[in-house]
Amino acid sequence: MPMSCYFHDMANLQVKRVPDDLYAAAKARAGSEGVSLSEMVLRMLKRELAMPSMQEWLDDVNRHRPTPRPEFDIEQLMDEVRGESG
Repeated sequence: MPMSCYFHDMANLQVKRVPDDLYAAAKARAGSEGVSLSEMVLRMLKRELAMPSMQEWLDDVNRHRPTPRPEFDIEQLMDEVRGESG
């Protein structure tokens, strides 16, 4: 029976030029968590991609930012309140 019957079609991702120290740290972390390096990297990708991008976050912040009040001259305003404008 062909192997494709046992596996779902999924993409493969190859990461090139990973610094040795980063690879070693990732492999050690995966080992300490009892998972393969591939499983740990998939978990990290899922977690990262579940968060908004920096641009999406900034857009959201700007959408919820209060509208700035117009500038005004406090002395002129106080004169108008006191009836001293002239």
